[in-house]
Amino acid sequence: MLVLNNHEIAGLLSLDEVIAAVEAALIANEQNSCLVPKRMHIDWGENTFLSMPSFSDTCFGTKLVSVVPGNRQHDLAVTNGAMLLNDARTGFPLAIMNGAKLTALRTGALGAIGIKYMTPPDTDTIGLIGCGVQGIQQAIFACAVRPVKKIYCLQRSASGMAAFTTALREQFPAVTVIPCEDAATILQHTNVVIAASRSATPVLPNDIRLLENKHFISIGSYKPDMQELPDLVFQLSGKLAIDSVFAKTETGDIINPLRKGILQEQDVFTIGKILTGEIQVDVAGTTAYKSAGMALFDLFVAKALYETAKSRRIGTDIDF
Repeated sequence: MLVLNNHEIAGLLSLDEVIAAVEAALIANEQNSCLVPKRMHIDWGENTFLSMPSFSDTCFGTKLVSVVPGNRQHDLAVTNGAMLLNDARTGFPLAIMNGAKLTALRTGALGAIGIKYMTPPDTDTIGLIGCGVQGIQQAIFACAVRPVKKIYCLQRSASGMAAFTTALREQFPAVTVIPCEDAATILQHTNVVIAASRSATPVLPNDIRLLENKHFISIGSYKPDMQELPDLVFQLSGKLAIDSVFAKTETGDIINPLRKGILQEQDVFTIGKILTGEIQVDVAGTTAYKSAGMALFDLFVAKALYETAKSRRIGTDIDF
């Protein structure tokens, strides 16, 4: 069995290769060629634990994840976990890999896919709410699919902004990072905003002058009592793209607009339908996309990581 740690995973695939793996998963999901059981979601106090299995014709996998917000106080990662990849024919374990890095990569790719298919091709500025580990990945992957020149960020701390800027410049040194004191300022300077927070309440002002004909991507909210985007975004867009049908019952950014009647069931569609050509989106108007994650994305990226690592002889082989 191959063991892949955080640093080994980081350099295995290009940004485009990670995005391609997630796009393949989205298409496979639309074609019903894979099996994705509903993930086990356990809240224990303020912490969340997830067990996420998925199956394809060549392999299956299970990602075990913990989300512990209190880790911030001890300078530890909030999200941790491991991914076990198995051969579908024999059931034998093929690899175990760092789940936090895998999650960061595939979630960064999911945000980039929202930008790739739901914003104008000439988009050269983006706004970002949440500049932590996931915010860094969102910015990096956004730069891979659009000619981004400037990123307007909501600044929470000088140290956090410095870490964000350093990480981004390692891959995109020409991109300018502009700290902003509030979300309204960000909206005044860009038409694309990514929300990568764990906020229970909307992180953007509910103001039509700031929201109309803009493009919104929600990545951070993952519980029914969390909603990153204000109601007006859904009223203006009239439709909402999601990454999986499971998201309809998992996050407030989908649950609340449906419950309030702002959106109807037929207004909510999986973004994979854009990739297969079943749905077209007018990027001249307001668009909204919500990603909540799905085990199938982890499986496809894990398989790509494993195959590349084996071919390049990276990682540690152990008897199991």
